[in-house]
Order: sequence, then C-alpha cells, then structure tokens
Amino acid sequence: MGTCTLSRRAMLALAAGSMLRPVAAATGAASGYPGRPVRLISSFAAGGTTDILARLVGKQLFPSTGQPVVVENLPGAGGTIGAAAVARAPADGYTLEMGGVSTHAMAGALYKQLPFDPVASFEPVCMLVYATTAIAVPASSPFRSLSDLIAHARANPGKITYGSGGIGSINHLALASLASTVGIDLLHVPYKGGGPAVTSLLQGETQLFAGGSSLLLPHVRAGKLRILAVTEDKRARVLPDVPTVGETVRGFRVVNWYGVLAPRGLAPEIRETLWRELDRVMRLPDVERQLDSMGLEYPGMSSAAFKTALAEDKDRWGRTIRELGILPE
Repeated sequence: MGTCTLSRRAMLALAAGSMLRPVAAATGAASGYPGRPVRLISSFAAGGTTDILARLVGKQLFPSTGQPVVVENLPGAGGTIGAAAVARAPADGYTLEMGGVSTHAMAGALYKQLPFDPVASFEPVCMLVYATTAIAVPASSPFRSLSDLIAHARANPGKITYGSGGIGSINHLALASLASTVGIDLLHVPYKGGGPAVTSLLQGETQLFAGGSSLLLPHVRAGKLRILAVTEDKRARVLPDVPTVGETVRGFRVVNWYGVLAPRGLAPEIRETLWRELDRVMRLPDVERQLDSMGLEYPGMSSAAFKTALAEDKDRWGRTIRELGILPE
C-alpha cells in the first residue's frame, strides 16, 4: 500500500528515452491550426493548481497566430464534469483539458457510470508537470511534525478533519492512503476544488490538507500555514528542509501530475503541433522560474510516453482504491 503510483524518478527515466526535441519544424504540421480560439477546460475550481497552471500556460500559447486560449473552469464530481465535456467535444484541437492524475488515473475506480473512459476517451498530448504534494496544517496548529499528527489521530480517532478538492481527488486519496497505511481515522470533507479546500484550512473549518505546493507556498510564506511533509520519494527542491512522509512512514509515497489531453481521435499532426508548442512554452525561462517557485517540474515527456504512464497509473491507483475499500459512486 505504500507505493501508490509511479515514482517521479521512474517516470523521468521513461521520458528520457522518449523525448522528442523540436530541432526542426514538425513534419506535416497542421496547416492553419489554430485558426480560431482554443478552449482549455480546467476540471477544478478557480484558484487550484489546475487553474493556475492552465492560465500560466494558456497565455503563452500560439502567440504568432493571434488566437487566444480561453481557460474555462468546469469543477465538480472530482474533475469528471470538465473531463466529460472534453470527451464529448469534437477531436479537432479546439477543446482541450487541463487534467490530472485524479481525473484520469483514479476516476475510473471511483465512479460506476462515467460518461467517458478516463484513458480510452482521450488523446494524451503533453504531461506538463509533476507537482510537489505537501501535507499542511494552519500555523496555529499544535502539530509540529507528521509524527505529532499521527500520534494525536491515534488517540482521537475521527476528530481530525481534512479538506480535499472532491472525492477521488489527489488531496483525498493521499490522506486516505496515509490513514490506511498507519492505521488512523481521519474525517474527510470534500470541496469543489483545491482552492476552496485551502480556504477552509485557512479559516479553521478543517485541520489538515494534502495538495500542491503551488497552492500552499504563498500562505506558508505569509505565515498562515505550516508544511509537515511532502509525499514524494525525495525532498522537494522548493522545500529542502521539509521531510518526506517516507522518512516517518517507510515506503509511503504519492506522486501527482497534470497534463493536457484532447478528445480521442485527434489527428496526429495536430497533436504534434500542440506538443511542440506546449514543450516550447514549458521551456521558457520565465515559465521555468514560475514552475520552480511553485514546486512544479516539467518532465519533457513525449505524447507516447505520457500515454503509457497514464495507463500504468490507472492500474496502480485502481488497485490502491480497492485496497482502501472506497466504493464507486
């Protein structure tokens, strides 16, 4: 139960063997694409990591064409409302999704009747980032370490509440997995996105949150939140003094990612044009600086490698969700 998904190191190794560098113009690139505005759907509420990333990337895309990328938030049902809208859209490159591990690797095991297949209904275009996932508490919290939190939870079962971006979100499953692994009982309070869940933590409605450092770091720097641990298998560059969960709970790790997906059937030449443009944007020095400050890391993974990683993550999270005893809705 400790290893919930592919480690970042393993996925970076996969990416290294599949890298497609834009050393020349794409052969057979889609002529005239994009010829009108592109819709980029963020499957969670404004203020969350998907929203931040969508707006950071969207404003940099296709500058020579004059065509805007319009970010639209469609939150709810663990990100599946937004994903369903993309799955139904024409596969012409004008409707894309800013999706993540929760909407595509986890949702299939969490919902009985999705109007789409989280893998087969989509064309993975570009894995944009690995996101450092951190466990945070209010600055006023008595918990100074993960060990403090676990000890208190064991003595007070069901008394510690944690917020999430919805049932099946990475926020939910990271802490549900931790609770199962160490044998504690935490009370889950779902919201419609990571942003509202962080707001609940700041306002004292909940006591705990596990989510992207891009959401948490501004509040940490303002002295409002404290980070207890990160969930990956190594300490984060942006939080070098913060221990990993694995330093307290041997073998535990959760890796989170976000990427751009299109409806199934997207023409290969449009997918290639999109990948090359996204790869260009993610390597811009200003974008790299912003990503680094938020604890986000671009893996440079090809579309094919992203597709393989997604399928493998779906299998791993499906097993984890069944082990947790979470019944599909």
